[in-house]
Amino acid sequence: SAACVGAMPPLGHLWRLPLLLAALTSSQDPGDPGDVGADFVEQDVLTLEQLRAMHRQMDENGDGKVSIEEIMSFAGAIRRQVAGKDVDTFIDELDSDKDGHLSLEEFMADVDHWGDDEDPREKEVRLQVERGKFSAADMDGDGKLSLQELPGLFYPETHEGVLGIVTQRSLERKDADGDGKLAPKEFWEGDAFESQDLSIAEEEQADFRKLDKNADGFLSHEELRQWESGKFHVEEAMKRLFEVADKDSDLHITAEELDTARDDIAGTDAQYHFLE
Repeated sequence: SAACVGAMPPLGHLWRLPLLLAALTSSQDPGDPGDVGADFVEQDVLTLEQLRAMHRQMDENGDGKVSIEEIMSFAGAIRRQVAGKDVDTFIDELDSDKDGHLSLEEFMADVDHWGDDEDPREKEVRLQVERGKFSAADMDGDGKLSLQELPGLFYPETHEGVLGIVTQRSLERKDADGDGKLAPKEFWEGDAFESQDLSIAEEEQADFRKLDKNADGFLSHEELRQWESGKFHVEEAMKRLFEVADKDSDLHITAEELDTARDDIAGTDAQYHFLE
């Protein structure tokens, strides 16, 4: 289920800009994410026209070049729009009394069936987390979620309060020594089966160092939050895009630079995010 915490990667897959090209190549005005659900077609290589459309959409201030901040802002807008479009599906499936809202009772009735052969203690913790997420998403405190409140419950990266709860649960689940922070081994092996003893690859060590902003050798709640939200994954991919496309190293990419780098972008994580 989309709301279930603890999947790996926890939320990273939600920030991979699903259906982005449909938004970028729509007929909407520049800066408007458009209808991301329409006319999406999977493909392997971005066309010049799609790159140009993408650039126009991301260029928020209309200066003819995009910064990484503009790219991340547009990614967030797309994510929120996708989340908003999914609420009708959740309501149809879970709103048993058909009042157009999701009550805590309706939500928990669904949550109760998520875990098969689950340890009773682990189940109670999971149910408590899901109740907390519901409460955080319930902005007006009326005990039910409206269509406007629902996205925060099922897409925690769009709601700061819900994301905080998901991050805290992930930290507690991985924190083997209970010190409130994660060492590299805890972070990477926290979701492994007990019988597994995973080695930490150099790339994983490098990712940990990037997340560890204060360089103390551990991940705090706030540092882990970047991973859980998925922003880390997208931002790293976009940094690599800049390495490929930003030929004059001015920390901005023009449409012409994007055109020139089209073949180099193919096969990179940036291309993956754009196409997915």
